[in-house]
Amino acid sequence: MPAASDTSTLVAERRVPEASSVPAGTTVFWARRHGFQWPWDPLFALHCAATVMLAGGFTLALALHVHADGSRAWAMVLGGEVLLLAVALALDAAVILRNVEAHEARAPARNGAYEFRHGTTVIDVVSSECGMCCMCAKIGTRHCKLCNKCVAGYDHHCRWLNTCVAAANYHLFMAFVVCALLYTLLALACCLRAAACAASDLPHFRHALWSAIGAEVLPTGPLAAITVTGFLLGLVLLLAFHVHLWWLD
Repeated sequence: MPAASDTSTLVAERRVPEASSVPAGTTVFWARRHGFQWPWDPLFALHCAATVMLAGGFTLALALHVHADGSRAWAMVLGGEVLLLAVALALDAAVILRNVEAHEARAPARNGAYEFRHGTTVIDVVSSECGMCCMCAKIGTRHCKLCNKCVAGYDHHCRWLNTCVAAANYHLFMAFVVCALLYTLLALACCLRAAACAASDLPHFRHALWSAIGAEVLPTGPLAAITVTGFLLGLVLLLAFHVHLWWLD
């Protein structure tokens, strides 16, 4: 029977380092299987909230503005935008749900007494052995401390997706960024069109919106255009950064 001090030391060694996306007080046997697994990183919660806003209210507002415009061409642009949004949402979910864990690490054996040390990699740089997953890691495999598992072809842990971006989902991630960028470009075009229509004939445009909604509202094209421009700049920088990394590789 071990002493109480020995037991407390063993429990302390089996704790995973605290983080917003790691369950409090969890042991080394815990591992994140996908991005939707609780707890959520605050940035992932913000990502989900922004997605709901775009998929719901923002797209509906654009649809009402395009309806008030009465242009068939812009209605087709909006249809393409909705299609891109659906594809982007599907790719987003695919990236989050894809299992990126290294195949050789999926065995149930784990070192329950492993102790995390600050500044020390879990995978030994000399032997390439993971002290947690009890396996010999291949080239490109890293142990993510936020997901607490070895990830094959590790690129980075994305807090916005609450999961790792690696070899298994990198192509889905890049496709998602491109679709989101194209969607944002079309959304910006619709916003600018709505702002131009409102500026040219504000009373008529307000009346058309009133007919569509049944209430008095002001056109929101300019404000929406500013909001979408912020999303667009963020996506352009994200895509440019990953293209730069791909080019360096």
